[in-house]
Amino acid sequence: MQKKPNYIPFFLDDIDALEPLGDAERGRLFTALLEYGRLGATEKNSGNERLVFPMFKGRRQVFRELRRNVRTERRKREKAVYDRYGRIRW
Repeated sequence: MQKKPNYIPFFLDDIDALEPLGDAERGRLFTALLEYGRLGATEKNSGNERLVFPMFKGRRQVFRELRRNVRTERRKREKAVYDRYGRIRW
């Protein structure tokens, strides 16, 4: 079974997007992102945080797709090595 990631990617450049938000809006945004990461859905955002939430949500989806692609490529390479050399003993 595939393990769900237990993090949300943030970058130092994100401070520019968060700068116009107040402390309460940042708190609601952070909580909404945590709920989205855990449950996959959130309640409707009410304040200005609703303007930057899609940016973070989209980034999380991009990271998820990248991880999926990396796993697929890794499996293909492992299968190619196995097909070529047979069972490898470590």
